[in-house]
Amino acid sequence: MNRSTTSSSVVGRSAAGFLLSALVALVAACSGSSTGTGGASSPVVVNPGGSDDGNGGFAKSAKLEATLPKSANGVALTTGSINVLQLYTTGNTAANFLTVFSTDLGVPPAQIGAAAAADVTGGTIQIVAGQFAGQTSAALQTEIEKMARQSDSKVTLANTTIGGKQVTTATYPTSQAGPIISYITGDTIYLIQSPVPATAEDALKQLP
Repeated sequence: MNRSTTSSSVVGRSAAGFLLSALVALVAACSGSSTGTGGASSPVVVNPGGSDDGNGGFAKSAKLEATLPKSANGVALTTGSINVLQLYTTGNTAANFLTVFSTDLGVPPAQIGAAAAADVTGGTIQIVAGQFAGQTSAALQTEIEKMARQSDSKVTLANTTIGGKQVTTATYPTSQAGPIISYITGDTIYLIQSPVPATAEDALKQLP
């Protein structure tokens, strides 16, 4: 059964941090009480079941959702896949980040998959995955670093290894939620944020 919700305010957040918050808000709807696509001013369907909606909007994202962990460091995670085509047509603000990314990379919405996982009760970790068909890891790396610097000139970027994965951490001086960790594999980028390093590490170990 599809769920719907709207995204939250983006004031004072980095671009990557906003994507985490906005898409995770969509995933939170998977465990909410409202159903269907009505009742919200700008509804965005979250598809926890992975079925295709007929235009391919869920198919790509559902496969991406299947790569996300169901738990991390003992914390249960709720996962969801987002119909990117519908995300654009509703004008939901969660599309803002994707718009910049896709425009810079030259990837149309129909070739983007998006999914997320989160601890929707305790807020200890949130993960967003984006697949940009046909793009190289190098192109995604360049784009995410550019957006991190544009969102806050004081960001500290570092390349390191966490959970056996080569990652880039973006540490913002005013953030209390831990660094945003980007892990790129092929044409897919995973953004992870947790104030508990062991939780982020366990999540990374489970990613492909």
